[in-house]
Amino acid sequence: MFVAVGRIPGTPEAVARAARLAGLALPDAARMLAGTLPRILARATPDGEGLAAALVAEGFLAWAAEPSAVPTDGTRLVVRSLDWEPGGFRAVDAKGQTHPCPLDAVRLLQRGARTQSTTEVLKTKERRFDLGKAVLSGGLLLTKKVEKVEERTTHAKEPFLLVQRGDGHPDLMVYEHGMDYRCLGADMRPATLANLALLSARFQALCPQAPLDDRVGRPGFVAGLPHLPVDPVDLALDLVSEARRRGC
Repeated sequence: MFVAVGRIPGTPEAVARAARLAGLALPDAARMLAGTLPRILARATPDGEGLAAALVAEGFLAWAAEPSAVPTDGTRLVVRSLDWEPGGFRAVDAKGQTHPCPLDAVRLLQRGARTQSTTEVLKTKERRFDLGKAVLSGGLLLTKKVEKVEERTTHAKEPFLLVQRGDGHPDLMVYEHGMDYRCLGADMRPATLANLALLSARFQALCPQAPLDDRVGRPGFVAGLPHLPVDPVDLALDLVSEARRRGC
């Protein structure tokens, strides 16, 4: 169980109090809480609820959660296209199934990017001079075939828009390159990144009750999280979602 902090009291000794409650050295607590909130103060503690309650009593906004409860794309609806309708829209997934959603069910919009890694195995064959073969063959055979295996890993960022629902239905994940933007109509642009920004603006206009939060996409936010048995981007999205739910 980890303990997250969404707000720190504005007193000079606040971080020292958090360090004492969590059993951390002050420099370690300061490092864990540095940067844009929310941050994780304790990544593994048997009494997360107790620590969170103690922090709340000291004026922090804090909560405890299990890494296994962090939502992933396996529990979300990955959207391929949208169809607008009065008071809502219909999201279409990769299987062509349609999922209706009223506009007033949208509670939060999050922008960010996920790094996709692709590993490619390259096999090449080349001839190399072989002194032993040349001697044994009297100079008739001078080379041998050598197979070379090389792995190349490329990393590419995939921007996304996460449309989070507050009615108990799965959240909607829109990836830049996996979306059909014809729902934008005459506003659609040639560039997919521009279309993702337009789609975000469209949701903002249609769902004024849902704030747009870009913390997950800010430099250092995801990288500053401690290692947990969950994808760091999913962890960051969940932290921001819970912080927003609690008013920060």
